[in-house]
This record gives sequence, structure tokens and C-alpha cells, in this order.
Amino acid sequence: MNCPICNKDSQCGVEAGQTIEACWCSKAVFPQEIFDQIPLDLKGKACICKACLDKFKQQ
Repeated sequence: MNCPICNKDSQCGVEAGQTIEACWCSKAVFPQEIFDQIPLDLKGKACICKACLDKFKQQ
């Protein structure tokens, strides 16, 4: 599934068949405010990509 913010590949490890512990996101910190950028119909259903997380943290 694509990132709900930019619609590019989220590079989700779980979707690639890895465990959640092996995914890049398990070691990342997501500010609560980034979830406000996700459309309601995709909340809890799609993974934010690292590029969007990094961009959000730089703002």
C-alpha cells in the first residue's frame, strides 16, 4: 500500500513479508500531529513513508 500522505511506496516491511520488528518504522518516532495529515478513510489502514516522516520532522 502507498503512503496516505504522498501516495508513494511506503516501504512497509510488514507488507513485504517481514516482521514489524524488521520494518524501518518500528525504530522511528512518529509525532502525533503527522497522523492529522492522513485522510480519515485511510487512518489505521496505511503506513506513512519515511520520506514524509522526515519531511514532517524538518518543518
